[in-house]
Amino acid sequence: MRSPFPPFSWRTLRRALSEKEREALGSAMRAMLRFQRTLAKWKVPDAAPDATPFVSLYADGHLRGCYGSDEGSPGERLARAFLRALDDGRFGGVRAGERSRVAAQVTYVRRARLVNPATAADELELGVHGVAVVPGNRGPVLLLPHVARDERVGAEELLRLLSRKAGLGDDGLGEHALYLLETEDVVVRLEPGAPRDGGLDAARRWLASLVQRDGRVTFAIDPRARTKTEVGVMHHGRASVVAHALGERDASTAHRSIAGRAKARLLAEARAALTGSTVEGWPGDAAQVAGTLALMVRSGIPLRRELLAYLAGADVTRSPWHSAQVVAALGPDAPEALWHACVSDLDAHPWAPWTLLAADARGELRVRERAARALVAGLRAAPPHRGSGTITAIPEVALTALAVEALSRHPAPWSRAAATRARSFIARMQLVGDRVYGALEPSLAWGAFPASPAVDWLRGDVTGHAVLALATGKRSPPSR
Repeated sequence: MRSPFPPFSWRTLRRALSEKEREALGSAMRAMLRFQRTLAKWKVPDAAPDATPFVSLYADGHLRGCYGSDEGSPGERLARAFLRALDDGRFGGVRAGERSRVAAQVTYVRRARLVNPATAADELELGVHGVAVVPGNRGPVLLLPHVARDERVGAEELLRLLSRKAGLGDDGLGEHALYLLETEDVVVRLEPGAPRDGGLDAARRWLASLVQRDGRVTFAIDPRARTKTEVGVMHHGRASVVAHALGERDASTAHRSIAGRAKARLLAEARAALTGSTVEGWPGDAAQVAGTLALMVRSGIPLRRELLAYLAGADVTRSPWHSAQVVAALGPDAPEALWHACVSDLDAHPWAPWTLLAADARGELRVRERAARALVAGLRAAPPHRGSGTITAIPEVALTALAVEALSRHPAPWSRAAATRARSFIARMQLVGDRVYGALEPSLAWGAFPASPAVDWLRGDVTGHAVLALATGKRSPPSR
């Protein structure tokens, strides 16, 4: 039966780009970047994929232009899209002082799938899918996948942005042809400014860059704004996750040495804070202090005695999350009241990775089984974002990674399968290759893991948890 909707009219790729095609595109885009800087040696690309290119230009983290072109030969289309993006009045165009810092991203649609607007938000995978609508007899209106990160929005908000762009109001997609788009992207800079590898080595190298010569750990980096946040909430606990990931036995000698420097600084500041000194970033809330000390103990910082002493005079039971962190760090030595607090909370909040780690530390097999099954049930078994945690609408990397850390201690085949699925999601999130898209500064982002598919702010403990989760995949779980 013929579809009542108009077809998707832009030309799409017939298959994924080959490595040779990606290299040729990169070379062509690099030549155009040089041209816009010097106006010398302009040359229309000899060859390009026979599809519609969309060129996005960024400078210093800001989108300066985005245009597609379907005019002429494949090479001419690419050139026309680039030239139109250079002077895109909607975003201000590329400015004279920015020309040496422009990053170019060329996107081709590989697949356009017609979807039901009523269920599109449930099928849309942020960072993977673009969206397009064909309003009546007009041409398609499109948002590329990276718009979700540019605007820091979820699936429903992205669809509302598309509706507004098409002039349909906030919720006017219902009667029109709506497509989810899968794309191929090639990102080009005149000076890449970052290594070209990925995996645990790249992640640990990024973590090592956070540790200063005196052992202080930078809290977070915004690779779009090119800024650093030196101190943040629960700074010392989260910094200890960085040190933990750098100090694991499968890390390099150099990274373990950097971890030692960070741990020494954290130890000194924790002891100073516990004796009444003012320490920047040290929490004032009792439960957060206990959670901070627990994270530090788990990373190998010798504060077990200080944590036990602190617990003698602090009420932590009102926070099951931090209570479970303490039990995970101290095992049977933790106060029974803390164990009861996190177990009692399972009815209200069954998705509790720290409680699973606490049960494992205590050898509580019944609670361990219950908590493990709840974690597995909370990891997506199908797209979108297959393998990620469902506790938040937009999946968070740190929470998914923490679930993997907890499940890695559970030997059942069903828990191992879920952990493997979650590791795949985490690995897909790492900022390497063309995932370091045009808005980001590669030297600040390469190898790290963003907070979520929609937020590219880079906090140290997020990448630390991702490293710990991925590293567990290289080890066999205990048999008990």
